[in-house]
Amino acid sequence: MSLQFAKNLVRFAALYNASALIIFLTPGGLQFFGINEPYSPFWTWLPSLLALFASIVLFFSSKDLHRYGVFPYWNGIIRMLFAVVAFLLDFKSGVGLFIGVIAVGDLILGFLCVISIPKALNQNHRRILLNKLTDYSGGNYQNEEAR
Repeated sequence: MSLQFAKNLVRFAALYNASALIIFLTPGGLQFFGINEPYSPFWTWLPSLLALFASIVLFFSSKDLHRYGVFPYWNGIIRMLFAVVAFLLDFKSGVGLFIGVIAVGDLILGFLCVISIPKALNQNHRRILLNKLTDYSGGNYQNEEAR
């Protein structure tokens, strides 16, 4: 997998999160997808702000995956965990079918990120999990300030 593919994938993941943000904050957006409005605006704003934060982090990470690839990699793991939990706890029975569609999208995006980022960066999974990414010259980004 090429670096450009991984960058585009991370940008797409950022847009995927941004679309959730738009649905949550657009009046009637949740109802359009068969989800009842939460009883408190807090439950509309909390997932919206989390989606906004993830979108921003993913977007900026896509600019320099060699340095920030750990963020979309971990985001991919979290996406897959969300999908598994959503299916195991049967969220769709309480929230609606839309959550199942989101979970399937997250499962696919998460899997692609976890598979493509290590290949694109020529790093192993362990190094990315532990944020031990190396730059082109073999140096370690974590110790860059100490040099």
